[in-house]
Amino acid sequence: MRYYPVSLDMQNRKCLVVGGGSVGARKVMTLLECGAIVTVVSPDVTGKLLDLAEKKMIELKKRPYEPSDIDGIFLVIGATDNEELNWQINKDAERQNKLCNIADRPEACNFIL
Repeated sequence: MRYYPVSLDMQNRKCLVVGGGSVGARKVMTLLECGAIVTVVSPDVTGKLLDLAEKKMIELKKRPYEPSDIDGIFLVIGATDNEELNWQINKDAERQNKLCNIADRPEACNFIL
């Protein structure tokens, strides 16, 4: 067995979602439901994410991802449609021993949802 079943206490944990599309928005909503503190990094975002940012429910950085975005983060989710960027997110997270999930790419994750 490769994966160890676990439930994480996400209350007040800093989480990063890279990607502002519909997949990223779904991940953000689930993290918020668990009480996480969520930052989204993406040059383009859905109306839902803009609304959450306006309501101060998430921090939104409308710009491309930078490796330093992972600093101080507990859990990282890559939800972009750019395969190269998703792998870079994975490498950056692994380098800092962060929990990292890349949407729809289990081979690029150290945990799966």
